[in-house]
Amino acid sequence: MGASNFDSGTLSGKNEYYRANVDELKEHYGFDFVSLGLAAFLGAPLKWLYSAGDTSNRHRRIVLAPGHGVGGIVLKTGKPMVFSDIDRELDPRDYSSYPIVFAEDLHSLCALPVSKKNRVVGVLLCAFRSKHDDHIRTFRKLADDLSGSFCGLDVITDDFLDFAWASAIDDGEGTGHLVVRSDLSRTIAAQEDERRRISRELHDGVAQELLTTSFTLRQLATKVDSEGCHLLDEALCNIDSILDELHNISVTLRPSSLDHLGFLAALRSQATVLEKTYGCAVTIRGELSHDRFDRAMETQAYRICQEAMTNASKYSGADEVFVQVEEAGEWISVSVSDYGCGFDVEAPVIRGSGCGLAGMKERANLIGAALEIQSGPHGTRVTLTAPMYPSSAGNSNVPTEAKQ
Repeated sequence: MGASNFDSGTLSGKNEYYRANVDELKEHYGFDFVSLGLAAFLGAPLKWLYSAGDTSNRHRRIVLAPGHGVGGIVLKTGKPMVFSDIDRELDPRDYSSYPIVFAEDLHSLCALPVSKKNRVVGVLLCAFRSKHDDHIRTFRKLADDLSGSFCGLDVITDDFLDFAWASAIDDGEGTGHLVVRSDLSRTIAAQEDERRRISRELHDGVAQELLTTSFTLRQLATKVDSEGCHLLDEALCNIDSILDELHNISVTLRPSSLDHLGFLAALRSQATVLEKTYGCAVTIRGELSHDRFDRAMETQAYRICQEAMTNASKYSGADEVFVQVEEAGEWISVSVSDYGCGFDVEAPVIRGSGCGLAGMKERANLIGAALEIQSGPHGTRVTLTAPMYPSSAGNSNVPTEAKQ
């Protein structure tokens, strides 16, 4: 950049060199705020030293230990971080953990590690005080342009921390959605794809073969004696039982109603399976103004509710589980409650092979939803509040990578 002509040999010249480059970066890309934070030595805290567009000196008093705040997390992990809409992607209760966000009223940001001699020594933070779909494109251009150096420091611009953000600008819909992709979320995505494949094979393959076999056996009814008819009826009953079991397994893995009829229909289908399997009545109340929503949203919301319904049916000891569905704009709220024995939310006993509380929370995080779990001696309530964008065809607007 043009400012690199400054003399960086003396301390004052070096400081001016940094400030000039930060100023130029802000003007060149139109950022509202740019700051360069540096750590004095390995393991030392990070301080925001050179800033442009700051509203006060408050952020300069922030000292971030490695692993704390935007700068501290990027410094410790050595990985970039990006938020396209902090209000949507970050729980407001966590704002205190990101002091630069509060101090400068930031709403979208990109934080890039800078290194020297293969050691991360600082963080370059570029941010807007507004949110807009174009911001993610600006961040991408910034990363492409700086995939070399800044102020004589190497800039790390790949392997973004937990975000598959590059795919967000290529979704063709202009949504600019970001999808959190931790190791657990990648596992969830792979599991969902495998569930869909196995469910389809059970339904379209094994079940159809059994139906064909059943039809063939029924044709034998007029060609066997009474003893043979008895054995034939027994075989047909066994096939019917196997078909019922295959249907239950297929619904549990991936209900066809979720793909063809939508979220609420899939919940009702799962409720029927749970009632037959565990003998616990599952009552679903409420309606939605739309049958279909974005596919990724439907899938993750359904899995969370499925897990909550299954846990209540299996472990609560209650005779009935209540599912309440409500809608407000493009948000839906689903609460799954029972009057059973409850459990310790902070230290739950691990039972079964479902996705568990961690998986439920990760799925909620994937779609920007809030998940609240309350439990005690008088019962349990799991409440999911999720953004659910209507879709007439059930096609998702979110990045392809999230459609797992």
